[in-house]
Amino acid sequence: MTLTRVNSSISARCSIRASAGLLATLVATLAATIVATLLLAGCAALPSSDPQPESIAAELERALSRAEQRGFAGQLLVMHGQEVLVIRGYGQRVPGQPDPLDASAVMPLASLTKPFTASAVLALAAEGRLGLDEPIGQHLPDLAAHWAAIPIAHFLTHTAGLPAEIINRAWQGPVRFEPVAREAFVRRLDHFQPDHPPGQRFNYSNIGYNLLAVLIETLAEEAFEEFLSGSLLATAGVVEIGLVVPDWAPERLVSGRQGLVDSGHFIDQPRLPDGAGWHLRGAGDLLATPAGIASWWQAIQSQTWLSQPWLETWLTPQVSAGNGSQYGYGWQFRDSRLGPVVGHTGQELDFTAALAWYRDSDLMVYINSADRRFRADRLLPE
Repeated sequence: MTLTRVNSSISARCSIRASAGLLATLVATLAATIVATLLLAGCAALPSSDPQPESIAAELERALSRAEQRGFAGQLLVMHGQEVLVIRGYGQRVPGQPDPLDASAVMPLASLTKPFTASAVLALAAEGRLGLDEPIGQHLPDLAAHWAAIPIAHFLTHTAGLPAEIINRAWQGPVRFEPVAREAFVRRLDHFQPDHPPGQRFNYSNIGYNLLAVLIETLAEEAFEEFLSGSLLATAGVVEIGLVVPDWAPERLVSGRQGLVDSGHFIDQPRLPDGAGWHLRGAGDLLATPAGIASWWQAIQSQTWLSQPWLETWLTPQVSAGNGSQYGYGWQFRDSRLGPVVGHTGQELDFTAALAWYRDSDLMVYINSADRRFRADRLLPE
């Protein structure tokens, strides 16, 4: 087995195994980019002349309806505080089939999983079961010494010096869906060294959040999703978020696509009996409906998601992430024409997701796209 360290999440997603595959991938990616640019021209949502949340919500709804005429398939949720302004779907659940993609359909969150993983770590900290400044090896004694000495906080903020991905060249499926077991994942990680002194540089790493899921399972003594569901989601009254626990009905699952080319359901990819493999778990494995995201956001707004001061800690930037942005514990922080934004984006297979909370107006926008040609983050009202 040949393992490869990838230090860029972009190159990780584009990583291939042969020069012919590389050429095909580059051509397909370039073509998709050109098509997306043409399709999005004139239909991307822009700030309304009236910055009121209701006006922005209406404008977003119109913009995505126009995008739907060009092939967009996905979901939109807009909230002002705890009030739902828009919750709906667009397009078809499966390309070429009549079933509509409505608000009850289930779509992957991809890297929007990370705020949930960070929440689970902070929930354990609130219970006194870990300290963010403690070395992670204090709780994971089998971890190699060069990783074990790094404080937990650095894994949360992508400053531990980890690779973005670790690729097994012998695996022929999608990189992050290899059903690798937890112990094998940790052994793979031990082959690599930090690429910079911990805490000195931001390098976005899915591997760091995979390792945080290992930490959560070790301390909770149950599967990552079981702990998340029982100790956070159910306690806060949050519904319809998860991979295995919700036991999603097949007729609710959305297929990814590039135009009319069906790339299948996220949940049909290889996985372990208790959840995703360990190159995905904790970093990008959760699925949700807009109603699930709405109930989660209402729990955040009502301060029942995490206790204080941990909720405020969770929503506070911690490190510079370059280009004027910052990163915290599972959240990205940046500025926009609508003011400061807290949020995250996600991309996996043909799906993209984006959540943005515009703090000045207390407006939250969640968009999930099932079509590679329409990136969710480019449809935000900015």
